[in-house]
Amino acid sequence: MRLLSFFALVLLLASCKTKLDQTNEPSQTAVFQTQVIPGELPDPSVIEVDGTFYATGSSNDWGPLYPIYESSDLRNWRFVNYVFKEIPEWTSSSFWAPELFYRDGKFYCYYTAKRKDGVSVIGVASTEDISSGFEDHGQLLEWGNESIDAFVFQEGNELYVSWKAYGLNPDKPIQLLGAALSEDGLQLKGEVFEMLTAESGNWEKGGIEGQSIVEKDGYLYLLYSGNACCGASCDYMVGVARAKSFQGPWEKYPGNPILTGNQNWKCPGHGTAIQTGDDWYYLYHAYPTAGFPYLGRAAVLSQFFWNEAEAWPYFKVNDQSSQPSHLKKDFKDEFNSEKLGAVWRYDIPNYEQEVSTDSGKLVMVDKNRDPSNPSGAFIGVNPEAADFTMEAAVLANSDALSGIALYATKQNSVGLGVENGELVLWKVKDGSLEILHERNLGQEDRVRLRATVEQGYRLNFEYSLDGKAWSPVTNDQNGASQVEGDHLDFWSWGIKAGLFVRGEENSKGEFENFKLTY
Repeated sequence: MRLLSFFALVLLLASCKTKLDQTNEPSQTAVFQTQVIPGELPDPSVIEVDGTFYATGSSNDWGPLYPIYESSDLRNWRFVNYVFKEIPEWTSSSFWAPELFYRDGKFYCYYTAKRKDGVSVIGVASTEDISSGFEDHGQLLEWGNESIDAFVFQEGNELYVSWKAYGLNPDKPIQLLGAALSEDGLQLKGEVFEMLTAESGNWEKGGIEGQSIVEKDGYLYLLYSGNACCGASCDYMVGVARAKSFQGPWEKYPGNPILTGNQNWKCPGHGTAIQTGDDWYYLYHAYPTAGFPYLGRAAVLSQFFWNEAEAWPYFKVNDQSSQPSHLKKDFKDEFNSEKLGAVWRYDIPNYEQEVSTDSGKLVMVDKNRDPSNPSGAFIGVNPEAADFTMEAAVLANSDALSGIALYATKQNSVGLGVENGELVLWKVKDGSLEILHERNLGQEDRVRLRATVEQGYRLNFEYSLDGKAWSPVTNDQNGASQVEGDHLDFWSWGIKAGLFVRGEENSKGEFENFKLTY
């Protein structure tokens, strides 16, 4: 009897311990690490206004600029608009790190862009209706050879901006700097002060950036990213520092970094921390390991928690808790709208976009193309997975080579097109155009072109005259049916899948539809 009582007591204690452990664990709805916005969205920013969340992220050199999304729960998002449909007149390229801020009924966007002289500075725009786009107010600040990654924070009645400086100065360590802002948030006031300095002898490897700041229990916490952000050699991670006031002094957490890569997501960082109710989240970017480094950086959400005894935040992200990239949806455009769909992007420095859509046809003009651009005029969409198929119907008797392409930059792309009945398979590598195959199709009115992409860089091209029977297109350089696109990785953004036109100035290509399937 005593033995049975002993075992009953053991079972009871074990049951109590299990329940105690469970109460210390996050709920089943906790988000440890999952992609929440499809496609590519580096450097995401998020704010909450009256129960609605708004997010945006870098556009790099792809217009329109800075897509805006909204959500009621941080997990499910819908596209709203762009901050800018046209680029601000004073800018040229490198449209990075837009940071949203809301105050007194007005939305602000503090963004990074290169001026026409090639220097990256921080600009500011505002609107009272985020769905209608923003009014640009021009340059807010410049600092030396480069100032990027603005973050704005209100402490009491004082408005502050922080930014990354000295990234291009070999004689000075990279720092996060800060300054007070005017009441309207449109100009600096007061002295610039130092906040954090990068260290070269630890995980930061001399680089820090992408900061965001939250307040909890008398401390300000600054989440920041260190090491190399982008490309095949990236090693981005997230650290944290704290201070009693915005002007510091700031103390780095001795246990940094607090967020690193895993088997599903590489190089996490540059995001925004946000509190909603009793929960804390971090919306940031990371590369999906499937298709790395050819796909761009995606917007990923992680909940973070607090060690109340030590007053530091921590994540619960590992190989088991992380979810792989999963947001993908087939896309088809029949070109029946009066305007080109919002999902399409164009290469700002290398092509003056001129397209028209109506009655099931898209007409694209090769206009004012950079002479050093052998890839042609191009518009594309962001693939949402590394394996996909793109297909388009092209009018075959155009006076310009027109077709489908997988595009990284003007100097690195692969495509299949048709011009005056001639089918042409081509590759641009390091700025040099190579013709891989040519074939005469005769007097066909239209031809369907298809590319099956694997791992983000291996392509098999086909064509069809009736949309039913498909013929492979062989790479004459090696006799293979597959074209290797291992030159299509680029440090700043991922591949685009879409349509190209290449010909004389103002020559046109015509398309009847485009689809991308997974």
